[in-house]
Amino acid sequence: MKIFKLIILLLLNFFLFPIYFVLYVCCLFLSFCPIFPTKVAKENLKQRLGMRGIKAHFLISLVYLGYVFYFFEAFFFEIFHLNICLHEKGFNYEQLLQGIREKYPDSHNKGIVYILSHMANVEMYSIPVMEEYRKGKHTQVYALAQPSKLNFINKLLSWYRVRPGMGVIWTTKSLFSKMEEVIVQKKASFCMLVDQKPKSGGLFIRFFGEYAAFPVSGLRMCMNQNLIVVYAAAYRILPGIVKLNMQCGKNPHLKNEIELPHAPHYLSTMALSEAELYHKNSIKEREKDVSLEMSFFVNWIEHQIRKHPEQWSWDYKKWSRDPAGNSKLI
Repeated sequence: MKIFKLIILLLLNFFLFPIYFVLYVCCLFLSFCPIFPTKVAKENLKQRLGMRGIKAHFLISLVYLGYVFYFFEAFFFEIFHLNICLHEKGFNYEQLLQGIREKYPDSHNKGIVYILSHMANVEMYSIPVMEEYRKGKHTQVYALAQPSKLNFINKLLSWYRVRPGMGVIWTTKSLFSKMEEVIVQKKASFCMLVDQKPKSGGLFIRFFGEYAAFPVSGLRMCMNQNLIVVYAAAYRILPGIVKLNMQCGKNPHLKNEIELPHAPHYLSTMALSEAELYHKNSIKEREKDVSLEMSFFVNWIEHQIRKHPEQWSWDYKKWSRDPAGNSKLI
């Protein structure tokens, strides 16, 4: 079935190429326009990657084109269940699932919290996860979604995430009570985007050379319930086709850890390293585990973004908040 889908997608992309080309020209034009997203992206690329001139415009145009591809994937390919999520070379999702259950036996009957960034099409990360869920080898998966002021956008987001089989929990005031309910009653798992900028508070971590705020409350909730943390990232090869990579998290909250002999790299945490935390020694005791986990994730995801910088949302003011007086974890 996957080979059949792959052939169909290759043919569709071939026939859609003239449309893609016209849309890319529009994206390239926007990369030279003095609009707010372009200004933000140019500044971010200059400061974070040292990228200027034509090279920066080219990368920004690819970022915009990625949004166009997201539209095709969400509202065209997904209708016919054509989207495919392949494994990156050297990674095997089924082995990861089996390995983390052996590595953390005390949490074998708990769910998993997948933390990820806005790389490529994040909804497509769930495709292999939902395949295992339908086989009975994974717990029910929920995506956290921030509600929009526009009701039709909420309906579209809900449709796109519910269609593959995920549940949706809106990040309202009752978020934590709903999360606790599904964790206890359904042994729920979560897909959680953690690279957005919280409006207030958050954890400040050095990201591409400068401190940026990261939300931690949802992850803290999951860690307090002893869910296993897994990092996830993917990049788009063609519209409708992404390659997925995952890594077992550091999981400092899970104390009974068993070292697996000859474990593949994505199950071993020895190679993981921390990103720099703002005022690390002043972080509150109850926040230390989640702060440590996020620092390892941020360093890992920065390396993933550097491999495929055109796949991340540079047109976003990620570094606009000053850590002095803004962090609530110290």
